[in-house]
Amino acid sequence: MEYVGILLDSSVYRGIPHARTGQESLVSYELAAAAYDLIPCYMRLEDIHLPSGTCRAYIHSENTYKLNTIKLPYIIHNRAMYFTTASHHKMAGLIQRGILIYNLRNRYKKVQIHRLLSRNSELVPHLPESEPATKQSLARMMAKYSDLIIKPSNGSIGSGVMRLTQRSALWQLSFHPKPGKWRQIRFKQGRLPAFLPARLTRKEHLIQQRIPLATYEDRPFDLRVTVQRGITGEWGVTGMFAKLAASKDAFITNVARGGSAMAVDRIFSSAFPHVAADKLQSSIHHLALTAAHQLSVELPHIADLGIDLGITAAGELYLIECNGRDQRYGFRKAGMPEEWTRSYREPMAYARYLLDQKPSAASLNGLNLITRTSY
Repeated sequence: MEYVGILLDSSVYRGIPHARTGQESLVSYELAAAAYDLIPCYMRLEDIHLPSGTCRAYIHSENTYKLNTIKLPYIIHNRAMYFTTASHHKMAGLIQRGILIYNLRNRYKKVQIHRLLSRNSELVPHLPESEPATKQSLARMMAKYSDLIIKPSNGSIGSGVMRLTQRSALWQLSFHPKPGKWRQIRFKQGRLPAFLPARLTRKEHLIQQRIPLATYEDRPFDLRVTVQRGITGEWGVTGMFAKLAASKDAFITNVARGGSAMAVDRIFSSAFPHVAADKLQSSIHHLALTAAHQLSVELPHIADLGIDLGITAAGELYLIECNGRDQRYGFRKAGMPEEWTRSYREPMAYARYLLDQKPSAASLNGLNLITRTSY
């Protein structure tokens, strides 16, 4: 049995002794790891001591979690987000010691992801037109489209997303000023609400053509497709579910923002009665895998993606977002236990693959790649 490190955020790590780890299922990691003769050890970056090559980590033993000081595992699966210069230097230090970290980074700007996907000619027809949001690009997009989405380039779970729609001679901006509250502002062309240009200047946003999503029982929905590397080292589709907006007028489908998760079988037969479900699923899988392959050319060591696909009533597919740290709990909420289990198994299978390959640190974690990933 060999150790595999699971790098966690401090908020999750602190909850381990009390079995309060939020959406991270440690039991699922342990069951998956055991199938590949691995022992997961749960770590924080701040508990790693580079000079000695050791770390403090929680390991499950005798029905409890015990804090141990161990030699750094050769393989680390990153489930944490680090943004400080000091943390980036420490990650680089791990790489220099020959530690292999997959999902080295798991938060990328939406502007960056759109640009990388645009380099693949096969993907271009499936990309909503998007631009970094400025006062000037906003004017250009408003002249071209009557329905737009504005979202933080670094945002997640639907936080800070706004919708801009044209209503005859007026425009309407819809947004969440605070959790559970909606606000709409109407204005004439060329007279933006004063706070909007200021917000776009203060924080990078993406402005995107809104895709007219297909509906189920009058509720718009999109798809979350989980794509992961597994025991062969290749990308595969772990599963997918539909994310339904809370109401017919809602434009955010995120479960964390009032949306709901459902298995796609019933939805597809209702929303696309004239489209063969197996053909549609095959097209979805192909698009998601093509996106994963494209991103992995440019983003070293990614192994776990949650891809959001928009789908129109005619069955047209669009790549909306790619998330570098898939939350996975949507499978559980959609009543899909097999896919939920598989979403934990595949990262452990990939760890086994990497251990069996025993590649050199230089070939997988070359310092030239550190620069490209801002580490």
